[in-house]
Amino acid sequence: MILIHRFLWQNCAVYADYSSRLERGKRYIRSGALVDLKIQGGKILARVQGTRRTPYKVEIRISPLSEEHCQEIIHKCGRKIENLEALVSGNFPDDLKELFTGKDGLFPSPKEISFQCSCPDWALLCKHVAVALYGVGVKVDENPFLFFALRGIDIDRFIDVTLNSKTEQMLENAKQPSSRIIEDTEISDLFGIL
Repeated sequence: MILIHRFLWQNCAVYADYSSRLERGKRYIRSGALVDLKIQGGKILARVQGTRRTPYKVEIRISPLSEEHCQEIIHKCGRKIENLEALVSGNFPDDLKELFTGKDGLFPSPKEISFQCSCPDWALLCKHVAVALYGVGVKVDENPFLFFALRGIDIDRFIDVTLNSKTEQMLENAKQPSSRIIEDTEISDLFGIL
């Protein structure tokens, strides 16, 4: 099983203009600074308690994938019913690792993600944004479908396509004669029955 927050954090370095913000964000998340986190569509809204009295507002926007790219990802994920079962149970299957981290995968490139924070820090990825990303990683580990939703993939359609594909495969297999069926003529030989 892949823990998505690990990949999210490893790839934050791509977005970070100052690595010290990442470490400070790590300390903040451990101290409970994440006050609120909402994941909806291609947007993440968070409130992170900093040094001032009121929490800082963080907004992270992630561009949705093109319809063609969504179809490709649904097809790749849906090839195996086990992938769907793993995702439904809160696991990200190892054989989908490339789909998540590879080029043109689910993980957004720097041009597909933007950060805003109400703090006075001029870094693109401040410690408050880092806290929000950590929180997203934890939430997505609990429910991998959230990451698909963040990229604009309709989860119901994803499940329908996967189940329909598996049903068609099972129906095709049902039409094939099984080698496990014993012919009537072989039954008498096998059991010594006339």
